[in-house]
Amino acid sequence: MSINDEFDKKQIRTPLHYIFQIFKKKVAAIIAVWIICTFLFIIIFADFIVSHSPSEQNMNALLLPPYWLKGGNTAYLLGTDELGRDNFSRLIMGIQRTLAGALIITAVVSFFGLILGALASSLKNFKASILHHLLDSLLTIPILLTALIFIVIFGSSFQNCLYAIAISLLPQFIRSIFLSIETEMAKPYIVALKIDSMSDLQLVKNVIYPNILEPLVTIINRVFTMAIIEITTLGFLGFGVQTKGTELGAIIANNFEFMYLSPILVLAPGITLFIIIFSFNVVAEGIRHAIIEAEQ
Repeated sequence: MSINDEFDKKQIRTPLHYIFQIFKKKVAAIIAVWIICTFLFIIIFADFIVSHSPSEQNMNALLLPPYWLKGGNTAYLLGTDELGRDNFSRLIMGIQRTLAGALIITAVVSFFGLILGALASSLKNFKASILHHLLDSLLTIPILLTALIFIVIFGSSFQNCLYAIAISLLPQFIRSIFLSIETEMAKPYIVALKIDSMSDLQLVKNVIYPNILEPLVTIINRVFTMAIIEITTLGFLGFGVQTKGTELGAIIANNFEFMYLSPILVLAPGITLFIIIFSFNVVAEGIRHAIIEAEQ
């Protein structure tokens, strides 16, 4: 790996540190990192941020506009819904549940997917054929349909929603990791290492994974994006949290009929979803480009 003159060679300790040195020069990605940190802060301290209980109703303050509009109240920053519940508190708790759920799914799918993907690449002959045909069969079923089948069998709840999405995303992650490993395994330097008696598992752990960081970042980001979209979709359809619960998709569904009376009820969670997905994608692209530049 070559070190450009723009960096002090003494400051570059590891390849990851070099990648970070490149990444931190990308202004858009750094701004997105701070936005993500803000959302992570909300996840951790949501209970302390909200000023009202998300389920607390005030019959004297129905469908109030945001506080900066005429008729607004400073006690309700984003106004209230049709039951007098604080929109800001529900939005904060919705961010906590939706984003935390997507991050948990991404972590679980990535952990098991990396292991099973490496296993799939090491299997040969009949066992490999069975596993690959099984993955191909699972990939023919749409993710949302797989999640819905799971929820219909085991019941509608947010926990079952997370299980269903994780199970439906896992085959895609395994297949993507398998293809990335197979592509890398076909390169000449891998053949040389095999001749040097290095096993497939050693190759995957010590050589392959460090050299497929770029596609790995893309795959993990895709899993996160699909996870948060599936969570909100199932919530919107009523298969996630129940009506009284707080989740961004469920909030949009519950307030959809009041969109013309109080647009903020739908705009606030919708814009929040866009910012979350956009920020994570910008960071992932920044990391990917930093890896590409580091490899040149």
